[in-house]
Amino acid sequence: APVSKTGGWGFESLLPCSKIFSTRSNRCDNERREMNREQKRMMQRQGQVGADGAASSRRTSPQDVQRRRGQRTKPRQFLREIREEMRQVAWPTRPEVINYTTIVLFVLIFMTLLIFGLGYGFSKFVTFLFQK
Repeated sequence: APVSKTGGWGFESLLPCSKIFSTRSNRCDNERREMNREQKRMMQRQGQVGADGAASSRRTSPQDVQRRRGQRTKPRQFLREIREEMRQVAWPTRPEVINYTTIVLFVLIFMTLLIFGLGYGFSKFVTFLFQK
């Protein structure tokens, strides 16, 4: 099973049925009925299909693009929003930071010594083997 939401098919939505195909053959209507409730609900949440199961258009029109460009925030508003978001962050306390830093440093030192020791031991072992 693919890991990504798009099923490994890129960014375009691969709907099981589109308006073009539903008018041509009965095959598409059968495929729509075979989709289970979980798939239908997921596709409705993602906006790929409507409440009736028909494919919804996700293309943006040039008017939408122009409207979005006109809605850009000013730098002052952007910084204000950043400040508001940073106030909502659950920052660690000073003892937590000290504890986590100590743990990271000890693990770092241990792993450094372990890798150095294994490298040194293997090099001595290999030189011992080839000296005879």
